Amino acid sequence: MIRIGKVATSRGVLCMMMAAVMMTLCILLYFPAVGEEQTLAIGSKGNRVLEVKVRLQKLGYMEQGTITKKYNEKTAAAVMEFQRLNGLIETGEVDSETEEKLFSDEAVRKPKPTLEPLPSPGPIIEADWPERDQEGFLDREGEYFYENDEAGQWVYLGKDLQIFIRRGEEPSVPLEWFETEILTRNGETFRTAITDPEHPGKKFRYPYDISRDEEFVLGFSDDFYATRMADKETVGIIIREGRIISEKTNSKTGHHLPNLDMMAQYPDGRLEVYECTEYTAQELLEKGAVNVFSFGPILLRDGEINPLLYSYYRSIEPRHALGMIEPNHYLVLSVQGRNKDSKGTMLQRVAEMMKERGVTQALNLDGGNTMALIFRGRMLNKLATFKKKNFVRTVTSLIGIGHTENQEE
Repeated sequence: MIRIGKVATSRGVLCMMMAAVMMTLCILLYFPAVGEEQTLAIGSKGNRVLEVKVRLQKLGYMEQGTITKKYNEKTAAAVMEFQRLNGLIETGEVDSETEEKLFSDEAVRKPKPTLEPLPSPGPIIEADWPERDQEGFLDREGEYFYENDEAGQWVYLGKDLQIFIRRGEEPSVPLEWFETEILTRNGETFRTAITDPEHPGKKFRYPYDISRDEEFVLGFSDDFYATRMADKETVGIIIREGRIISEKTNSKTGHHLPNLDMMAQYPDGRLEVYECTEYTAQELLEKGAVNVFSFGPILLRDGEINPLLYSYYRSIEPRHALGMIEPNHYLVLSVQGRNKDSKGTMLQRVAEMMKERGVTQALNLDGGNTMALIFRGRMLNKLATFKKKNFVRTVTSLIGIGHTENQEE
């Protein structure tokens, strides 16, 4: 009996050993060795798929928006395009070689479908300009201004402020726009006006009336937060002259208009753009922001065009944007629309125009019938048509720069 028991025990041990061997073989056959990854293909699921799709989206091979953990036909098509542009075999599957290239710094981005460039307005005509210093500012106290409506050129020179406005046009579209270049020094900076400081968002007035009262050299419409206040919508983070007016914003960045992305103005002449959830109002104050405008979307950040603009914001409308080339050097782009001489344009066009002109940070402001560009008290842009009426909207706030008592009506 003892001997039989030993045999039984030996057989049991042998069976267990054989089972262990079989299990090991199964693991070797069906699972990669440590440090190796399975090839991802149609039908694959999981976090690795999600990471691959996020990276493809960042490089422009997949559209912006919600992505899942499933590897489907669209994923395979995006991978195949990535492989083609990066010199890899086009399999539509993510093997180790494709994955290594995808997450490397050398990964080639998908080229963006840029639009045909528009002709730049001609150079400013210098006619009997006063003496200027080496930086181009007036070399004395006082001010100089030049206006040529026919040529579409307006100039202001001061001791610490230069403004050059040029009108561009392309009759074949048709399209008309204004490029306003602004240079400042010695603390000259943008200021903001509010019609009723005690009740922000109240007391609507025409933008040119506000600009005249403030004696701005240049005034232009901003994020028009008042309408969102009046309609009890989410207003976005709004700061004016160091005062928080609104701190409630969207829970995430979207592709609606406005998506409440922001531009912060700092005392050292910087303008920086942020997504709507990137900072709270208090955090922006602590960073030193004096003014924060909330409309969006971001057009340019660190010289790169917002990828959302290639999929969304395609409608043809009057447009209005503020950008920074470098601290103390800015560009306001105002595109006319909704009239017989100018249809308007999409935001991709605005972003590309600003990038061509050296802008690194830019935010879309409220366009449409809100858009207003006022030089020395006179609105330069034509009235846009909406619901068969020609008008510019009344507003409760305005961005401006400079000070002049020499104004026109």
